[in-house]
Order: sequence, then C-alpha cells, then structure tokens
Amino acid sequence: MLVNFEDLSPVRKSIEVEIPADRIASEASRVTTEFGRQANLPGFRKGKVPANVVRTRFAKEIQEEVMSRLLPVSFQEAIAGKGLEPVGDPELEHMDPFIEGAPLKYKAKFEVKPQIELQDYRGIEVDEHPVEVGDADVDAMIERLREQASAYRVETERGIQDGDFAVIDIVSNADGMETKRDSGHVKIGEESPLPELHDALRGKKAGETVTFDKTYPEDATNEDFRNKTIHHEITLKEIRVQEKPEVTDDFAKSFGGWDDVAQMREAISADIRRHREAEITRAKRNQIGEALLERHHFEVPETLVDDELGKSMQNYARFLASQGVNLENADLDWRKIGEDFRPEAIKRAKRGLILEAIARKENIEVSDVEVDAEIRKAAREQERDFAEVKHRLRHDGGYEALRASMAQDKALELLIRESKPKG
Repeated sequence: MLVNFEDLSPVRKSIEVEIPADRIASEASRVTTEFGRQANLPGFRKGKVPANVVRTRFAKEIQEEVMSRLLPVSFQEAIAGKGLEPVGDPELEHMDPFIEGAPLKYKAKFEVKPQIELQDYRGIEVDEHPVEVGDADVDAMIERLREQASAYRVETERGIQDGDFAVIDIVSNADGMETKRDSGHVKIGEESPLPELHDALRGKKAGETVTFDKTYPEDATNEDFRNKTIHHEITLKEIRVQEKPEVTDDFAKSFGGWDDVAQMREAISADIRRHREAEITRAKRNQIGEALLERHHFEVPETLVDDELGKSMQNYARFLASQGVNLENADLDWRKIGEDFRPEAIKRAKRGLILEAIARKENIEVSDVEVDAEIRKAAREQERDFAEVKHRLRHDGGYEALRASMAQDKALELLIRESKPKG
C-alpha cells in the first residue's frame, strides 16, 4: 500500500510503502511450509518437521525470503498506474524491523525513464555523397593482394636498392648513454623517421657495415636520444627482394577462388562499394544522432549512463587485452578513464531514450522471431549453443533489452530513410 510518493526530479522519485501484517503473515506461512518440505533436521524425517520448529530454526532465513518476495511485488503495485518506467533497482533508504503480526513500512528512491516530448525528427539533413568505385580503387586493392601473396628471394650478388628489404643489426651509442642494440628489417626507400639509415645502406651488399651520426631534437620519440648526437652502426645481414605474383587468372583462382581476373575485379569492386556504403550509413547515423541530441533536452537517469559507461570500459579493457596489455599489472587510472568516457556515455543513453520514444510513437515492433535470429547469429559467431544463450538472456532480462535495442535500430533506419541531403 502506497503511503507517500515524492517527485525528486523528472527521473528520480521516492516512495514510502506499507506492507499489511496479514499479507506478511500469509507469505511467511507459505515460505515456512516450503522450508519445512526441504528441512533436514536431526530427530525428524525430511518433510515432517513441525512448523513451529521450522520457524524457530530458520527464523532469519524465512524473514529474508519473505522480504525478497514482498518488496519487489509491493514496489510494483505501489507505482502501478503512475505511468512510470523504473530503471535499475530501487535504493532502499529505510525499512522497519520485521515484527511478527505487525505491518512493515519501507522507503525507497528509484530512477525512471524521462517523459520525452518528441520534436520534429523527420527530414533531418545529412551529408550525401555518391558512392563511386573506379579502376584505380580496384587496382590499389589488387596491389595489396599481390603484396600479401609475395615471395621473398635472398639477393647475394648486387647491392641493396629501393624496394628491397634490409635485415639489419643496429648499434647506437653516445657519450653518457648506455649502448643500445637492436635488430629488424626495413624497406629501403619507404618513408621513415630515420631516412639517414636508408641513405647509408643504398648500394651496400650483405655483410657490410655502415655508420652515420644523427643529432636528435628534444622531442625525439626515443627519450634516450633527446638532445644528443647518436652514433649509429648498422650491419646489413641480408637483402631480401620482394617478388610479387603476376595478375593472371591463376592468381585470381588461387587467392580468392574466382574464375578469372574479370570476376576478381568485379567482386573486389562490389566489396569496396559495400564498405563505402556502410561508411556513409555510419556517418548518417552519427549525424542523425547528433541532430536528435540538439533537438531534445532532458535529464538522463544515472543508471542508464552507468550502464553505457560500463560497456565502454569493458570494450576498452578488451581492446587493451587484445593489444597484449596485462590489465592486472598495467598502471591504469580507471577513474580517470571513466571520467573521459562519461560524456559519450551520456550521449548514447540520451540517443537510446529518444529512439525508443520514436519507436513507440511509430509503432515499431520487434518480433520474437527477429530477436531469436539475432541471438542465433551472435551464438554462431561466438561458437556457442543458441538455446543456452537464449535461456541466459531470458533469465537475466537481456532478451527484452535486445528487443528494445533492435527497435531503436529500426527507428534509426526509419530516420535515415526519411533524411534529406544537406543543401
């Protein structure tokens, strides 16, 4: 029974609820019976423990179970009919002690989705660029394929030339600096932060050593080299000559399974077009999202912002891990990182609420079949069992969250179709 309701802000509310004594007693009786069926106490057969013994032996557990059932139900009943959509869990501020035969009051604060007054969202102006794919684009992609399929021949007769790969050892030293040793390979003639190395190596044969001095500025990438004149000694260990395959029908077949060069060029052109169309669509989505934010101003529940922020932090952690960063040992200021990510998290939460409101107004729905198809796709990509993934989502509320997200995507697709070119 609702005792008091208070508007703290458009998205934050407070309620005081009283649960009647007879309702508590009725639920306690049910819970006691359930505990009795499972109780296994010395001197009693399982399921035959007297109710008074169960109540005494499991008093605390019974009270906790009763409250875990009655609190959420009474909360939903108290706000029913007020047109509110709670987000997150209520924050319990006060609850009376559990006294058998007495009513129980509690007070809680909670957040709700804001009431959004939709502004004009059709006909948003976006940049419109025609998608063009020319022969030069296809040629550039084929050249990358040739690079990937290249073989490398060791050259021993001549000196190194532009385009060759130099396998080198390099020793660097200067007054007051510990000698640095490194090894690797460079492509001669390629843009480099150390062009002097290329100049020194040109024309040299494998086994030869060259030297040069370089004075580094105060902002040099290598901190040890800053404001120092470094003496470099490079040994050319090996010359490797890149040999690219010719663009023939056999190349098309072996590299991509195409019948011939013509089919390869056609497929590459179509793939480039798809990528560019996807880039244009992403740009339109971003422009429409920014336009919606400019037209709608409202308070966002912290719960939704925190949800978005959590996703950003998880994605960033996964990215760092993919780059080989040991997250446990890395010196990362997660608080500062969260502060940096927060503005964008607020934007995403606001965009989601606006698109949700548009989807509702436009009667956009997402069927179970569509949700299942999306789950099946994700499960296949993750090599997981579809039924298992669906069950987990059903259990933790993710199923309906996915449906809502897909409805937002449909709303955004509508706005893209209804958009107009700038100018």
